[in-house]
Amino acid sequence: MSPNVLIMYDSMTGNTEKLANAVAEGAKKVKGINVEIQKADSVDLKSVAAADAYAFGSPTHFSMMSGRTLSLLTRLYPIRDKMAGKPIAVFTTGAGGQVDALASIERTIGVFNPIFVKPGVTVEGGTSETDRLQAVKLGERLAKAALVHQRSR
Repeated sequence: MSPNVLIMYDSMTGNTEKLANAVAEGAKKVKGINVEIQKADSVDLKSVAAADAYAFGSPTHFSMMSGRTLSLLTRLYPIRDKMAGKPIAVFTTGAGGQVDALASIERTIGVFNPIFVKPGVTVEGGTSETDRLQAVKLGERLAKAALVHQRSR
């Protein structure tokens, strides 16, 4: 059975969505990986429980994750045991404070006891080709970690 990578994101201007798609592109480069992308406000908890690895993307609001991202993480808390020990990556976009927002997301999902795939990706302003390529590489690292995790079970 192929590992599933679930990419969950919130996007207001489209920049975070572009990165989510680039992370998916990178994950799909790894043979034998299934990739699913869901917006934060419509994430299916059954998909989360069934996934083997996760990526979270958020725009930055006042150096913090978006409210939709925080709401998503709050909804995931009751099923954190289903996410424990699985690879997780994070990416953020915005006009300042992206590193703080990324750290905030990582602190919050730390209670899920994940295997962090670092470094995450932070982008200020529009997504450049360099930013997109970093997100593609993040997706590849996440997919490879999902394969390793699946083999170790």
